[in-house]
Amino acid sequence: MSFFYPTLAALAILAVFLFIVGRQNRDLLRVRAYGEFVVRLLPLLSTGVFILGLPFVVGLAPFESTGPVLLIYLAGAAILTVLMARLAAPEERRAGVLFRQEEYEGAAAIYEQLIARNPLPRYYSALGASLDASGGDLHAALEATDTAIKLDPKLGIALYNRASVLVAVGEYTRAREDLQAVFRSDSNRRLRRAAEEALKTLEKGV
Repeated sequence: MSFFYPTLAALAILAVFLFIVGRQNRDLLRVRAYGEFVVRLLPLLSTGVFILGLPFVVGLAPFESTGPVLLIYLAGAAILTVLMARLAAPEERRAGVLFRQEEYEGAAAIYEQLIARNPLPRYYSALGASLDASGGDLHAALEATDTAIKLDPKLGIALYNRASVLVAVGEYTRAREDLQAVFRSDSNRRLRRAAEEALKTLEKGV
C-alpha cells in the first residue's frame, strides 16, 4: 500500500495551517521574538514529523497489521499534537480564557507577570484591555497600550484597545484617529469590523 500521495496531501494541508498560525503570530516576528514564534509553530511542526514518518512506520508493519498500526500511529500523533498545543504559552492562554470569562482582574495579573518575564507588545495591549474592561486604573491602561504601540506601531489590536481607553477618558479625537489607523495596521477582518462599528458609535455619540 503506497502512502506517498496521502502523505503529500497531509503535508499540503499542514502547510496551510502553518501559514495561518504564522500569520496570526507575525507580530512576534516584527519585534524579533523568534523563539516565541517557533513555540507557536511547534505543535504543527511535530505533526509534520509524524506525517513524514508515516510511510516508514507503515512499511515496517506486517501487511495484516497495517490498519491497526496506522490507527495507533495517527492517534498517538494527534494526542501529542494536542498536548504540545496546550503546553505552548499556557499562561497566555489562561489569561485569554479569564478575559473571555470577564474575570478581568485575574487576566490583568497574569499579563503583568508575562510582561515581567517577556515584555511583548501583545501582552501590553492585552493588559491595557484588561485594565480598561475592569474599570480600574485607566491611566495604567493607557500607559500599557501606549507602550504596546511604541514597541509595535503596526499592532492593530493595540490601536483598538487604546482607542477604547481614550473613549473612556474622553479623548474622542485621539480615539477616532486610532480606530482609523486600525485599517492601515496589522489587523484581521474581525478587528476591522469591530473598529468600523466603534467608529460609527463614536460618531453618533459625539
